Amino acid sequence: MVHVMLMAGGKGTRFWPLSRQNQPKQFLSILDDQSLLDTTLQRIEGLYPNQKTWILGSEAHHDVLSNYSDRAELLLEPQGRNTAACITWACLEVLKEDPEAICIVLSADAWVDSVTGFQSTLRKACDLVTHNECVVTIGIPPTRPHTGYGYIGTNTTSESIYNVKTFTEKPDLAQAQAYLAEGNYYWNAGMFVWKADVILNCIKTHLPHHYKTLQSFTKKNTKDPQVLAPYYDVLEPISIDYGVLEHISQNMVLVEAEFTWDDIGNWSSLTKYLPNDTSQNASNTSLLMHNSHRNIVFSQQKKKVVLAHMDDIIVVDTPDALLILPKEHDQDIKTLYDSLDPELQ
Repeated sequence: MVHVMLMAGGKGTRFWPLSRQNQPKQFLSILDDQSLLDTTLQRIEGLYPNQKTWILGSEAHHDVLSNYSDRAELLLEPQGRNTAACITWACLEVLKEDPEAICIVLSADAWVDSVTGFQSTLRKACDLVTHNECVVTIGIPPTRPHTGYGYIGTNTTSESIYNVKTFTEKPDLAQAQAYLAEGNYYWNAGMFVWKADVILNCIKTHLPHHYKTLQSFTKKNTKDPQVLAPYYDVLEPISIDYGVLEHISQNMVLVEAEFTWDDIGNWSSLTKYLPNDTSQNASNTSLLMHNSHRNIVFSQQKKKVVLAHMDDIIVVDTPDALLILPKEHDQDIKTLYDSLDPELQ
């Protein structure tokens, strides 16, 4: 049976002030009238006739996520410990009820242009892990030398399916340009397909403390975050990529995405998804612009916004906070967030 796991525990700090601790990015309607999580759930509908959906979230968002309990099994972490922890826990729980489980691991807050291409790619990946003892990652063909994504280097084996050669962290611009020129590197979208028992054997080898700690918890047959808390306290925060996948690249296969993808990671990424005027000002609200170009304006209350002699600026207006900064410094939002009073986070 196929189990789709949606990772929905992020804080979304780079989308402050719209994104807050109690209502982070994945629960917001940024691109349209649906939340990013709702859109992701809709995207996986009908992938297989018999499939189960799991949402890997945070106990801090219990009230919001409880609304999804009729659509997915909820696993709520007591605190964030990066992706290795939630994936290990989820795979252990899945394996208890389905020894042959195939897991599709996705983020809950990305944008995809084609549901048809998305589902076709995932079915191809599921077919690979059904007949081979391998771990599959979905690779996004890069369209520009992006420095905000990790990259996966490949060796060609057949059309659209490749052996993984290397995992690399976010590169500088020169290295990203080199990857693009080389032609056999893909963006790492954090989408994975594997058999639960196969990835757990890998975790047992490369993150034995994670495996032993979470296995001992799952033997208690409870999913209570309060009971889980002391087990999470002793876990190192580490990603599944860094903790496991970088060590097993020789056993990994990349399937090329048949869709366009964007992680919607910051305000600047919204430029191509919001309505644009003739001066490339992107906004969700009514604008009056005078000699102003390439700005991003987002108003939660859809206020009329007037800018004059302003270029390449981000303006985000919410009832209790106003953010204004140059687009080139949008990565500073996370630093600013950490300096805010708790009631504004």
